[in-house]
Amino acid sequence: MTSTDVLRRWVERSRKSQELHAKAKKLLPLGVESHYRAIDPNPIFIERAQGSRIWDADGNEYLDFGLCFGALFVGHAHPKILEAVNAQMKEGSMYTMPHRHDIDLAENLLSRFPMDLVRFTNSGTEATMHAIRTARGYTKRNKIIKFEGGFHGCHDYVLASTKPDLKEIGEPSAPNLVPGSLGIPEETLNNTLIAGFNNLESVERLFKKYPGQIAAVISEPVMMNTGVCLPQDDFLQKLLDVCHQNGALLILDEVKTGAKIAWGGACETYKLKPDLICLAKTIGGGLPLGAFGGKKEVMSVLENFSVSHVGTYNGNPLCIKAGAVTCRDILTKDVYPKTQALNKRLMSGYADIMKKNRLPWHMAEIGPIGTVHFTPEQVRDYRTWAQTNKEIWKRYWFGMCNEGIIPTPYGWDEQWTISVQHTQADIDRHLAVFEKIAPTLVP
Repeated sequence: MTSTDVLRRWVERSRKSQELHAKAKKLLPLGVESHYRAIDPNPIFIERAQGSRIWDADGNEYLDFGLCFGALFVGHAHPKILEAVNAQMKEGSMYTMPHRHDIDLAENLLSRFPMDLVRFTNSGTEATMHAIRTARGYTKRNKIIKFEGGFHGCHDYVLASTKPDLKEIGEPSAPNLVPGSLGIPEETLNNTLIAGFNNLESVERLFKKYPGQIAAVISEPVMMNTGVCLPQDDFLQKLLDVCHQNGALLILDEVKTGAKIAWGGACETYKLKPDLICLAKTIGGGLPLGAFGGKKEVMSVLENFSVSHVGTYNGNPLCIKAGAVTCRDILTKDVYPKTQALNKRLMSGYADIMKKNRLPWHMAEIGPIGTVHFTPEQVRDYRTWAQTNKEIWKRYWFGMCNEGIIPTPYGWDEQWTISVQHTQADIDRHLAVFEKIAPTLVP
């Protein structure tokens, strides 16, 4: 079966979605609310979701392992969150003044992560934007380092070299900056520097080239704009040490890992104490919520009003209460071994099926997260991930969806998530479908 065959079946299964998409295109650019939802040949329009399942406008049911780019570690429409949100709506959805739920969620986050103080935002993009501003205000420096292939939201500070063309990227030890969008001033990008993930030499080179000018390095602990790209050889601790040796801060972007790969996120997994931490996705339980926090000394620039952080929707009680219930009542320490065991079962099943079909592809996992890299070698940075066989990936993703399994979010850079509402039966169904389509994935 070719990619053309699986796409033809996708189209046949999504006639009503296509009708809705045609209407939406007259109202919204590309007919979607985010570029990442612009699926080719057409997106499916969702009617409802519950637990580990979603249903589209054509009545197709799917087991969902994409879970909103991994944001829904709690699964869809968790009963405890529904109860909390419905109760809060009766008491008001916005105050723009403090409330007790702020304290409940802040106490939980400070117990999980090595932070002294935390502030709430509305998204991961806002969290990284404010963390960078805080780092600049504290160090009184302007430049930041981010990693090639890393994604930290869609603001101007970091929308660079997220998916750069291989013809433009330069040498591994000295990557070129490639803008991620038109509309970003050159003056802004002049303060953004690019290094290679798992390449400490490229970081050290930048500190030598710009002495006393770099405020911070921002990094995901596991780069997840490239599947699952794990840090190697104690890279994260060495990175933190290099930052401190040069008077800079480390901002750990735990938007995709925080409260998910472990109770204390990557800080727990890798025993890290970064200067600033960014959170979002999982902590909101399905509502828009982000946070950034860190050492009291660093966060002091907010306490003395020298760095500004404001927002009408910041800390609204609806989202904060959902976050508090998520972190306190749902994502308790006992759920992590369960979701990780289910992921081990899925990974092991994939490995057996791939071996049986002599598929040359690679896999990577952490916590309840995993993926197949359709690459000739294991992914260790953006450049190894960029060798992805996209035609094979199409057969995989659309083929799985056509059988009722959304294996990951749309995109060969994505990964699956096992939620607290997935069951062993869900895993076994996923594996049965993968076994069915695996013979089509031979290069």
